Amino acid sequence: MEIVVTYENPNSEDSIQDNIVAEPVAEYRPTEKPPYAGTSINKAIKDYYACPTNKEKVSVLQWIVENPEFQVLKRYSTAENAVYGLNISQYDDILISGEMPMNLVIAQKLVANKFDVFLLSNPTSTKSADFVLRQNNKLYYVEGKTLDGKNSLDHLIEKGCEQSNRLVIDIIGTTKTNYIMKEIKNAFESYPVLQEIFLLKGSRLIQVSKKMFVAKTFLKSFKTVWNKNK
Repeated sequence: MEIVVTYENPNSEDSIQDNIVAEPVAEYRPTEKPPYAGTSINKAIKDYYACPTNKEKVSVLQWIVENPEFQVLKRYSTAENAVYGLNISQYDDILISGEMPMNLVIAQKLVANKFDVFLLSNPTSTKSADFVLRQNNKLYYVEGKTLDGKNSLDHLIEKGCEQSNRLVIDIIGTTKTNYIMKEIKNAFESYPVLQEIFLLKGSRLIQVSKKMFVAKTFLKSFKTVWNKNK
């Protein structure tokens, strides 16, 4: 199990990380030949769900992030990490409209926590998560949600699990520690497919793995980490 808290500048002296037994994510090797050359990103996403092993799923994600269709969205990136998008002219329209989609808000927060973020197009013909994340040669296929008071946390998690076994949730609709803690614990008990939740609290990133909730110290550990530097 694992909780990792990373502040906006993880390299500063104020950076704090709390680790409890890490659950590994398969690494990829960029030098390996991608097995999905010649297909479309949407087709690769569809194939991802059919892959029987984690190794094969990682191969699909590797091909996706190396696809030349992705371009850097410089306005949302930093010198160290980037947000990548498809058909980037659509993001110019977003700037003109003055409205920031929730997924872009989440992407910027993830970039601040040293992830590269690949925005997926969410095809209507198949289910799809919102992001592929890359950090330290590890890839994560992640569905994004925002808790803004319009939906309950358990509802967001239920819907998110239909897309991916890893979720990132931007918590902006409540500061109630006990509510967040209870719903996260209930989520891992109720949805066997769920492997990990990335919680965003302001600029902080808190990663909670599946194995954490079975620990006797879960409630105390989560409350301690969640309440740090409110």
